[in-house]
Parts: sequence; C-alpha cells; structure tokens
Amino acid sequence: MSRVNAAAAVEARQRREQFMQDFNASKAVEQRDRLKADWEVKGDTKIAQRQVLQKLDRIQAQHKDTLVARRARLAELLLREKERYEQMMSGLAETDDERRERLIRKARELREKREEQKKIDNQSRHDRLFREKIDPLRLAESRLKVMQVADERYQQLELLKQRREEEKAEEEYFNQQAAEAQRLANERAQRDLELRYQRTERLKGDLASQVEGNRMRRDMERQEKERDDAEFYRLLHEERVVEAQKKAAQRSERERIGQEMRDLNEELERARKQEYEQLKKEDRELLDSILAEIAVEKQRAQEEKLERKNKQKQQMEDMQRQMAQKKEDDHSLDKLWEEANEREWAKREKQWNADQKRRDQLLRNILIARRQQVMDKRQQRREEQEQLKQEHAAFLDSLQNVDDIDEKERQRRMAMLKETQQYLDMQIAQKRQQKEEEHLEWLHGLTDQEALEKENEDRIARELAALEAARPDRYRNIPLLPPKSRNQPF
Repeated sequence: MSRVNAAAAVEARQRREQFMQDFNASKAVEQRDRLKADWEVKGDTKIAQRQVLQKLDRIQAQHKDTLVARRARLAELLLREKERYEQMMSGLAETDDERRERLIRKARELREKREEQKKIDNQSRHDRLFREKIDPLRLAESRLKVMQVADERYQQLELLKQRREEEKAEEEYFNQQAAEAQRLANERAQRDLELRYQRTERLKGDLASQVEGNRMRRDMERQEKERDDAEFYRLLHEERVVEAQKKAAQRSERERIGQEMRDLNEELERARKQEYEQLKKEDRELLDSILAEIAVEKQRAQEEKLERKNKQKQQMEDMQRQMAQKKEDDHSLDKLWEEANEREWAKREKQWNADQKRRDQLLRNILIARRQQVMDKRQQRREEQEQLKQEHAAFLDSLQNVDDIDEKERQRRMAMLKETQQYLDMQIAQKRQQKEEEHLEWLHGLTDQEALEKENEDRIARELAALEAARPDRYRNIPLLPPKSRNQPF
C-alpha cells in the first residue's frame, strides 16, 4: 500500500513538474511575443513620429521660404514706393519762377478758351441774325416748323386711331369673354337648380318616411305607456294597502309607547319633586353657613382697616419729621452750593484771562507775519518790474530784426509787382496790335463786296438745303418756299 502511494506521489510530482515546465515555456513564449509586439508598436510609433517631424520640418522650411520671399517682395515694394514718393515730393517742390510760369500758362489757356467760346457764341449769334434777316430763310424755316408740327399731329392721330382700334378689339374680346362667362354661369346655375330640386325631392321622401316612422313609434310608445300606467296604478294600490296596514300597526305601537312614556314621566316628576325639596333644604343650610362666615369676615376686615389707618397716621407723622429734617439739610446744601459756584467762577475767570493773553499774543504774531508778507510782496513786484524792463528791451531788439525781414519781403513784392506790370503792358500792346490788324482787315473788306454777296448767296443756298433735308417724309413733294412772284426779290 505504501509503494502504491509513493508511486502515485512520484507521478503526481512529475505531472506537476511537467505542467510547470509547460507553463513556464508557454509563459516565456508569450513574454517573448509580447516584447516583440511592444517593440514593433514602439518602432512604428517612433517611425510615425519621425515622419511627422520630417513633414513639419518641410512645411516649416516652405513657410520660411515663403516668408523670406514675401519679405523680399515687400522690401522691393517699399523701395519702389519710397522712390515714387521721393519723385513726387521732388516734383511738388515748386519755385517762384515755376509758379509764375504756371500761372501765366494757365492764364493764357483760360484766355484762349474764353476767346474760342466767344467766337463760337458770336458765330451762332451771327448765324441766327443772318437767318432772321433773310426773308426766304425765315419763311422756309416757318413752313418747315408747320410741316413738322403737322407731321407730328398726323402721327398722333394715327397713334390715337390705332389705340382706339386696339381698345375696340380688346373690348370685343372682353365682351366675348363676358358672354362666355355668363353662359357658363347660366349653365352652372341650371345644373345647381336641378341638383337642388333632386336633393329637395329626396329630402321630402326621407322626411315622409321619417314622419311615418315617428307616428308608428309614438303609437307604440303610447301603448307601452298605457300598459306601464296600468301596472303602475296596480302596484301603487297594493303599496297603499300595505302602507295603511303598516301605519295602523305603527299607530297602535306609538299609542302603547306613549302610555308607557306618560307613566315613566309621572314617576320621574315625583322623583324630581322629592329631589328638589332635598336640594332646597341643603341650600338653605349652606346659605346660613355662608352668611355666618361673611359676617365674621366683615368683622375681621373692619379690624384690619382700623389697624391700617393707625399705621398710615404713624407714617404721616414720621414723614413730617423727615421733611423738617430735609428742609434744614437743604439750607446747608444751598450754602455749600454757593461756595462751590464762587470757586468755579473764579477758576473760569482765571482761564478766560489766560485765553485772552494767548489770543493777544497770537494777534501780534499774525500782524508781524503780515507785515513781513507785505514787504516780500513789494520786493517781488520790484523784481518783476525789472524783469519786464529787460523783456521789453529784448523785444525792441527783436523788432529791429523783424524790420529787416519786412524790408526784404517788401523788396520781393516790389519785384513781383514790376514783373506783373511788365506782363500787363505786354498784353496791352498785343491787344492794340490786334485791333490795328482788325481795322486793316475791315478796310480791305470794303473792296470785296461782291465776294461777300456771293458768299451770302452760297450760305443761303446751304441753309435752304439743310432745311430741305430736315423736311418730313410726308411732305417731300411740297416745297418749302412758294413759287416766285413778280414782286418777290428772290
């Protein structure tokens, strides 16, 4: 038996050792796999981090390159703007000669524009006067205006006729639409009437059937009611009979109970009378004892009252003696009070005298300080006057320098006035020369009268051609001028 147990123990130990070996081996394999997996995960994480950092470095490098390029562009733009600004500022700096030349040039331009505008106005005025002086042109222009007005009026009439035709067509269309709508409305009304008649007939049939049904139902209800009434009256009669019997039994019972109650009340009345007599006797005895006690109490109260009266009299005498003693004490107290008041007033007068001395001393100190302030103020005023004199002298010196500056400004203005006067003299000379040239031209023009007449005829022809071109198409066959007569100059 011991051998079997030893062998079993050995086998069990071997199995445990084998199990532990397998467990440790599997645990080692698992540990190795876990370490490998951790290493791979960490490696992947580091690789991903390295890639992210590399990408960030590339992005940052690109950003830096972009920033550098942008800064270079901004610097270049700033330099260009600075150069342009310097050029503009250098161009803005204007000297007196440039300003004078610019003003002269602007004045000449304005004068030329004014002369040109004057020439245009004069030419238009001359043309208008020319047309007004020539009768054929005036007549042709008047007839042209009449033709234009007539053409405009004719166009208005045509538009009015066209608009009326359109309104008529529109009215006919709307009338047709209204007639069609009226026809449809009539048909719809006819259909509605037919439907209403049919509904009315059906309603009448329904009402007739309902009336017949109601009549039959009322007959049945009336018969049912008659049967119910008969049954009710029969039951009511039976209940009344039973109720009468019950009432008779109750009446006899109440009479018996009433007789018993009357007997009981008589017994109670006799007992109550006996009890009342007994209570009355006891009350009389109690009242006699109470009256005796009240008499004793009244006697005792009178004795106590007399005793209190004697005590009060004794107290009044004691109080009178005390008041007399107090009066004597008050007289001595008044004397003491007067002496204390005299001592207090003496002390106050002494304090008042000391305060008055201090106030006098303070007033003297204030007067001394005020006198010193007045002296300081006077000294300060003297110093200020000296300073004002010095400033006035310096101001006079500066005025001399200002006089020199004013003299230079005056000389500059005189030079500018001289230049302006020279410019005005030059303009006057040019104007005089221009007038002389115009006078010479007028003298030469007197000899060219025939050329002028020819020019006028050509001009009239051009004006008539322009008026003919402006004539409306409707009146192309109508001449602007009537046929020439014998008395007409043209």
